[in-house]
Amino acid sequence: MAICRDIYARRARGDVEAGLALFHDNATYRMMGSRAIIPAAGLRVGKAEIREAWKAFDVDFEIVGFEVDDFVVDTPRMSYMSWHMTLCNRGTGALAEVEGVDRMKWQDHKITEWTRYFDTALVAALGQSDGHGEP
Repeated sequence: MAICRDIYARRARGDVEAGLALFHDNATYRMMGSRAIIPAAGLRVGKAEIREAWKAFDVDFEIVGFEVDDFVVDTPRMSYMSWHMTLCNRGTGALAEVEGVDRMKWQDHKITEWTRYFDTALVAALGQSDGHGEP
């Protein structure tokens, strides 16, 4: 749990490489949602594409706060993590509290598949806010 909190805190501060170190070279990352709404969404294969997705997300959004709520491991191949974060749209300044779940498949202590489930419609709506509170 401490390692997860550390990695997620680094990611929230924009340290992409700390998170990528946990991935197999040809791992997949899928942020559920439409790329038409959130450019970082969709399936990415390999560390280069995952890096691109995370950086695309960081262009539009700042992770103001991130907390791991629960972490469940089916050793050694699967883990689930529930989390919540405060997200700010860099263009509008709008804030939202977002909750989600990450499912990770593991092999040889490295992530082979990561799927993120959360309310992408809420995140997309941050771009349509007037910047005063929730969209």
